[in-house]
Amino acid sequence: MSRIKTHVEAEASFIKKSEIKGFVDMEFLKKLLKLLKIAIPKILGRETLSLLFLSGLLVLRTILSIYISDINGSIVKAIVSKNLGKFIQQLIVLGLYSVPSAVVNSAMEYFNRLLGLFFRENVSKYFHEKYLSGMCFYQITNLDNRIQNPDHIFTNDIEKWAYSLANLYSNFSKPVLDIILFSRKLSETLGYEGPLYMILWYLLSGFVIKFISPPFGKLIAIEQTLEGEFRACHSALISHSEEIAFYKGNKYEQKKINETFEELIQHINSMYNKKFFMGIFDSMVVKYGAVMTGYSILGLPVFGKQSERYQKLSGNDASVITKDYIRNSSLLINLAKVIL
Repeated sequence: MSRIKTHVEAEASFIKKSEIKGFVDMEFLKKLLKLLKIAIPKILGRETLSLLFLSGLLVLRTILSIYISDINGSIVKAIVSKNLGKFIQQLIVLGLYSVPSAVVNSAMEYFNRLLGLFFRENVSKYFHEKYLSGMCFYQITNLDNRIQNPDHIFTNDIEKWAYSLANLYSNFSKPVLDIILFSRKLSETLGYEGPLYMILWYLLSGFVIKFISPPFGKLIAIEQTLEGEFRACHSALISHSEEIAFYKGNKYEQKKINETFEELIQHINSMYNKKFFMGIFDSMVVKYGAVMTGYSILGLPVFGKQSERYQKLSGNDASVITKDYIRNSSLLINLAKVIL
């Protein structure tokens, strides 16, 4: 247990240092801005054009999602009202909407990859020029050891950075856009309280989970360290088998291997216990709690303050109420996915 405590302290110290080094401060933003100028060399270039296309596709995708939610509600309304003609019509409309939706989804993936390819090309060519100017490549690989593995940096690291940057725009702008448009559409029947309650629930539950959740990242790092020590014991046994056999040290090695393995097992068992209790809490708060919150929000038109007004608008028709319920539930699910 003392070794586990030492590992915890070491890993905590390492992570604390890493967090300081990776902190998003002005220095980080300045470096990012320099790389962005390299990745996007022109204000009006192919990269900017790809971003504009991607922005348009993001808006179009959200609008299509809203329309499809309306169609889903209309299909259920036709079923409840036993209107076969309307049912078939809405199925055909849904099939027609599936074509542009599929095109938009594929186009978004295409432009994300294309944008990442443009970024990678620009950054790679820039550093190739710097790296192969004069004797720079020789100095880096033979005289200056501050840059380790330049081949890996110019290939894998630049590639990952470029595609991560390309995905960052969609991953940031799409949730913001979806929250605005979905909330606006939901407010037509639920009022602005409906989407606001859902957003507040996820923010509150996320804060609580983050507050009580054990540091699983640190625990996994410790597990990997202990796994490495366990493998090292077996590797040492193979490497020094002749000496161990000569000095009859097999009992000592057995004790050492078993002690190392026992520490690993205790740590993994402790992690499993923590994950078990966090899984219970996570299911109660995020899964079932969100479902209860969702049902409460979906019931606002019928049981809320504006229930009389809604009943007049819907004519107290069960099929209309069902249609709005299906549409709102679909929009709420999409809103929940965006927040998560």
